Amino acid sequence: MSPQEHIKTVRRAIEAFNTGNITNVYEIISSDYINRESQRAKDSYRSQLRGPEEFIDTIKNLRSAFPDLHYEEQEIISQDNKVVFIANVTGTHTDNFFFVPPTGNRISYEAVHIHTMDSDGKILEHRAIRDDLKFMLQLGLIKAGSPEYERFFKEWKEIE
Repeated sequence: MSPQEHIKTVRRAIEAFNTGNITNVYEIISSDYINRESQRAKDSYRSQLRGPEEFIDTIKNLRSAFPDLHYEEQEIISQDNKVVFIANVTGTHTDNFFFVPPTGNRISYEAVHIHTMDSDGKILEHRAIRDDLKFMLQLGLIKAGSPEYERFFKEWKEIE
C-alpha cells in the first residue's frame, strides 16, 4: 500500500471519531489492532480489548462523553507503514468520560496520533501524544498551581 492509501485509511478512522459512524471499522482496523492508550487503562476490560471491537469501544466512550467531538486535521504525513496525524481536538464534556463525571466544559487541545499499518493497509497499532495537562485544566479537574495537581496527574498517568 502506498503512503497516500495509508493516509486515506487513517482519515477514514478519524472520520469515524468525528461522526460516530462505525460501519466501515472492519474495513480499516486490523483484527490484531492494539490501542496503546487503552493498555494504560485501569479498567481491565479496556486493557484487554483488541481489534475492531477496541476501536468501536473507544469511539462509543468518547462520543458519549463528548457528543460534539471533533478532530481537526492540522497535518498528516506517512512514510513506510507509519502515519502521523496531528489534530486540534474539541468537544463539550456532557457525560461520563471513563471515571470523570460530566463537567459541561469545552475542551480544545492538540494531539499527535501515530498509526502503524499492517501489510493489508489496515491500522494495526495506535499511540497518542496529547496535551493532557491542558485537557485536565479545561475540564476543571485540576487547578493550576494546586497541591492536588501532582496527585491527580500521577493517578491519571498511573505513575508510581
